[in-house]
Amino acid sequence: MKKFIIALVLLFAPASYSAEKPDMEKLGKAMKLNCKTFGNDSCTSRFIAMSACTFAYGIAKSDKTVKESLDIADDLFVLLMRGNGLNPNDMFDDKNLVKESIRSETVERVDKCKEWTKEAIPKIVLERTGKEATSEFVNSATKTFGIWWLGTLEQIKKLGN
Repeated sequence: MKKFIIALVLLFAPASYSAEKPDMEKLGKAMKLNCKTFGNDSCTSRFIAMSACTFAYGIAKSDKTVKESLDIADDLFVLLMRGNGLNPNDMFDDKNLVKESIRSETVERVDKCKEWTKEAIPKIVLERTGKEATSEFVNSATKTFGIWWLGTLEQIKKLGN
């Protein structure tokens, strides 16, 4: 499964980081998962993890800024959800928190790109604060990256209501 997720991220990374913007609708339609087999929550978890890992990859392996990498990750998430006929609002419970089934699977999946995350964290900290990150902070932030990513989605949802 790890190879599948990484392959998908790498498949999209060259297109996302090229000089020309790819046809996002075409990419979204091309990236279909059988969500009836996996279940909508599992598909959503996969797409959240792909966007989180794409964000980390964009910072770790390119000269993209945090904002540029976040924009690419957000676009990827939207096109994957839309291309598979999923509504992002369905990933939240009645308290606007990511459903537990999605949360646990997402954290497990995001952990599979921890090498990119560990490489990205110091760059994020340096860009945002102008200071070097300590190795303790990098290790801690790497371990909790999936939880942090889900927390940002919850904050966005709460701000939107």
